[in-house]
Amino acid sequence: MSQPGQDDFFDTMHEWSDRKLQLLQKYVEAADKILGSIHQIYYIDGFAGRGTYRDGAKGSPIRIAELAQQFEREGKPYSFRCINVEENDEYFANLQEETAKFGRTVQNLHGSFADHLDQILRIIGNQPTIFFLDPFGIKGIDWSAIRKIINRAAPTDLWIRFDHIDVRRLDGNYEVNEKKFDILPTVFGIQDEEYLHKVLVSGDTAEDRIQTCMELYRDQLEGEFKRAKPTGYADAYAIKSLTGQIKYYLIFATAHEKGIVLASNIVYGVEENYQRELQEYQELQKLEGMQAEQLYLIPPKEPTAEEIFHDKVRHLKTDIWRMCKGQKLSRRHIHASLLKRWFGRIKARHMTEALKALKNEGYILDSSGNISEDKTLFKFKASD
Repeated sequence: MSQPGQDDFFDTMHEWSDRKLQLLQKYVEAADKILGSIHQIYYIDGFAGRGTYRDGAKGSPIRIAELAQQFEREGKPYSFRCINVEENDEYFANLQEETAKFGRTVQNLHGSFADHLDQILRIIGNQPTIFFLDPFGIKGIDWSAIRKIINRAAPTDLWIRFDHIDVRRLDGNYEVNEKKFDILPTVFGIQDEEYLHKVLVSGDTAEDRIQTCMELYRDQLEGEFKRAKPTGYADAYAIKSLTGQIKYYLIFATAHEKGIVLASNIVYGVEENYQRELQEYQELQKLEGMQAEQLYLIPPKEPTAEEIFHDKVRHLKTDIWRMCKGQKLSRRHIHASLLKRWFGRIKARHMTEALKALKNEGYILDSSGNISEDKTLFKFKASD
């Protein structure tokens, strides 16, 4: 991620950045296995940065290139290529140096992502592609570029870093600095500035307004996929520090049910790791003598993991019934359609238990196969 004017950003990798890159790497690895029947797959890093941090930590270009190299060593029947874009001169020079060892697996382009997009689209042609757009702030992810990406014919997945803090800051210039505010219509693809501002300031609290601006962008992505494909899914995961601060959102968008379900499952695992890190962090702070009121203390009668699991299944079962009554739907479609609320909060086991309970209770009249299979069709009764 390129951050002009902040020369110290690449000195040390923050723990939340590492968590984001773990998520990306796990998704790319899993998605490539799904796409394995296709000869050529591409990964595009639109704001690649230096490749490595000055403390030696590996950035996204190196992690994904190493993954591509691993696939080649394992003799996968498909090839995986990486294209990195970086505008900053110093960062690009380091990126070139760090990725030279990967040979033809990696191609680096010097300049802005928007300036190179048409060239990238020509290179990738009709091959499946995963785009990772990780700018500092929101500059550089103009809606015109996003629309071009979404409207390509081939399978396309997008991971976009969405900086709600920058959006809120720029929206504050609605009446005082038109030039700064004008970045927002360009990013959201909404030219009615009065309407855009009205939506961005709606909400009773700062948290409400943050959620609103994220949901507006997410809905724009999903809507564009639906117009182009015509199916589309987009959901967001809040990247938080160990102090609980939301640093930004990572938004995933795709046309495919399988893609959104896979992304949700990957996020679920990353969030589980975050919760463990959080608990360890809080325990360390407690041992170091921080004031009790500054801590999130675990209540004496904290529910067990199994109790939390079954409570989640109970709520999930209610949502499935409300959405599916009177219809005949596949498990994968049901799972994908639920993720507006449940993205990153459930995995396959939750779905299986909820569907099993609905079938046992008579809400599902018939199923075409095993409950755990994605292609199984479930016939729901029409009413309670």
